[in-house]
Amino acid sequence: MDPADVFPLLRALADGRFHGGEQLARTLGLSRSTVCQRLDALESLGVECHRVRGRGCRLPQPLDLLDAGALAADLAADGLRVELVDHTLSTSSDLLARADTLASGHVRIAEWQTAGRGRQGRHWLALPAQGLTFSLLWRFSGGVQALAGLSLAVAVAVARACQACGVDAVRVKWPNDLLLHQPPRPDRKLGGVLVDVQGDALGPSAAVIGIGINVHGASGETGQPAAALDDATGHDVTANNATGITRHAVLVSVLRHLAAAIRRFEAEGFAAFRDDWQSLHAWHLHTVDVLHADGSRLQGVVAGIDADGALLLETPGGRQRILSGDVSLRTAAPPIAPPLPQEASATLR
Repeated sequence: MDPADVFPLLRALADGRFHGGEQLARTLGLSRSTVCQRLDALESLGVECHRVRGRGCRLPQPLDLLDAGALAADLAADGLRVELVDHTLSTSSDLLARADTLASGHVRIAEWQTAGRGRQGRHWLALPAQGLTFSLLWRFSGGVQALAGLSLAVAVAVARACQACGVDAVRVKWPNDLLLHQPPRPDRKLGGVLVDVQGDALGPSAAVIGIGINVHGASGETGQPAAALDDATGHDVTANNATGITRHAVLVSVLRHLAAAIRRFEAEGFAAFRDDWQSLHAWHLHTVDVLHADGSRLQGVVAGIDADGALLLETPGGRQRILSGDVSLRTAAPPIAPPLPQEASATLR
């Protein structure tokens, strides 16, 4: 069943209280059998429902739904146009399909995204109203080459925005991951950034910046340990805890930081973010494995990033320059002191 068909049922259950089948049928204008079918569909899509004979059905916790009007009011001064939808396959794909007709600063947000894209074609999993899944279209006067390092600048903005919401443990991992960094626990993925670029080498160009952040539930790319902002604070607003972080607060903070960061990036380039990014890198001076798309592997010590955002890796054969989008990182060993830089340089593709 299409998730868009069952989202009205989710809204009817959003308060976390029990609702009887007859009451839900009246509210939604459906038959009781159709309500039961849609409850079954919700569960098949990964949404947990508690059913009790004689009481009805409820969600485990209330949903922390967004409000389009409140978002528009809070973000009007930042020059952003907010579009909120209940469900879509991918907010980035939606904006890419409409890029020719939309103004710069258009934000598309989905309460529930069911075919989000992670890096290297991985599938980004997200449950409804648990995390944040949204994309921003931004137009640049310069060409595509001038956008080198944009995804890293975006990651800095998102990390600082989460820290402004009280989660100090947010860090970045090259090239586009957001981590919850709480040693001695292993790092867990909190979110990610994926930037799609369109345009000419000399300009103009446009970028669709897709962002996913786990707020109340640990979603993410399949096969990776995940965490949510709630894990860092110990408070969950969906469990009727007034001190919890709300999706609205995180989204507004991220978009405000993001709009300011992009304008700075336009004026100063990635150089303005390089030091901040390196200070946030969870694996700086760690020994890591770099996994190439063809299956080959390179081990070395993370020595930072260059002016274009490429990862610098110290290896026994010299310093290697690793380009974004071509490799994956996995922790190989605890931090060690990097070897003295050598002049040899290579680029892996």
